[in-house]
Amino acid sequence: MTITPSQRYDVAIVGSGPAGSLLAYELARTGRSVVLLEKKDLPRYKTCGGGLTRRALSLIPFNLDPLIEDRAHTIRLRVHHRTIFEQTRPDPAVHLFMRDRLDHFLAEQAIAAGALLRDRTRFLSVEGAPGRLTIQTTAGTLRAGLIVGADGVHSRTARALGLPLAYRVMPALEAELAVPETTLKRFAGSIHFDFGVIPGGYAWIFPKKNHISAGILARRRPAKDLKPFLRHYLEANGLPPGNTIRPLRLHPIPCRPDRRNQYADERGLIVGDGTGLVDPVTGEGIFYALKSARIAARAIQKGTQGSASIRDYYNRLLKNEIEAETLKADLLARLLYRCPAWSNRILERYGDTIGAKHMAVYLGQMTYHQLYRYVLSPRGLAFLLRQRRKPHPQA
Repeated sequence: MTITPSQRYDVAIVGSGPAGSLLAYELARTGRSVVLLEKKDLPRYKTCGGGLTRRALSLIPFNLDPLIEDRAHTIRLRVHHRTIFEQTRPDPAVHLFMRDRLDHFLAEQAIAAGALLRDRTRFLSVEGAPGRLTIQTTAGTLRAGLIVGADGVHSRTARALGLPLAYRVMPALEAELAVPETTLKRFAGSIHFDFGVIPGGYAWIFPKKNHISAGILARRRPAKDLKPFLRHYLEANGLPPGNTIRPLRLHPIPCRPDRRNQYADERGLIVGDGTGLVDPVTGEGIFYALKSARIAARAIQKGTQGSASIRDYYNRLLKNEIEAETLKADLLARLLYRCPAWSNRILERYGDTIGAKHMAVYLGQMTYHQLYRYVLSPRGLAFLLRQRRKPHPQA
């Protein structure tokens, strides 16, 4: 459907991923006119491990049970294919989803709240003064008071707004694998994080209802070098790399945002991966994407009430509540990935303690700021030195 120039919205959101759709829902349910622009036809496949942590799940105000592919009650941390930490919980630590279904569902909730979805509509440019924006799309021109970029890494919206956003990108390669039922049962109810598979990175296995998602991430290695490491990892776990049900997908994951970044101006703001605010230890981005959407909703509410500048309020909250946290996590990531021979020995010796602490972060019981203070505090170092690695069965 063609957009007519007479159409005007309070907010135009570019991108219907978790951040864009949740923000559209939050704004629409308070009576604001919202248009959600999506360049592809929904539902669309999205490269993602599909793990929703407890802390991320707590930010979604909907029942997601019909979408759940598997529930990970068991978390395994392995080094050189040897289990050094394993924890099984009565309640799932991570829920497993397919991103196409999750994203589509969240977009549907935004529509039900009153937002208008325009899929197969690519954002092209934005012009005009704050509050009176003219937005060009492949389906025509629309007008809006504010634009929000939820369009992922290398956000086109951020570039159009001229926002100074800088961060590094680490590549991840993922495979979706058809496997026999016996293999699926072997991994069901658990997720695996494997170190020692690729220097300066890790690999993962996430089971789904009818297949396995597996991938590999490298902190510094060029993307073109990932495929042989992934192939070897799959073979070592009895997962034939030839059984892919989709072509291998490369996904750029942002990390280490520049402290000088500005995430908003008077015309618009950026949420989700486009901010560069992603967990630099695991590469998980949904939690911070959802959190940035919640912060954006608060900023827009205060801005439209005239009680605060959207730009100043959003920049301040995002820096205080997310950027500061990811920068602390990035320091831990550098300890983990910069010298893998050393860090793998540390993991092998203190895997129980380190795994339990990182699990607390996943569960929302501890922040990276607290974990950083613990790891580098005299008390934390003394505790680690008193530990002895406990034997674990081979996974």
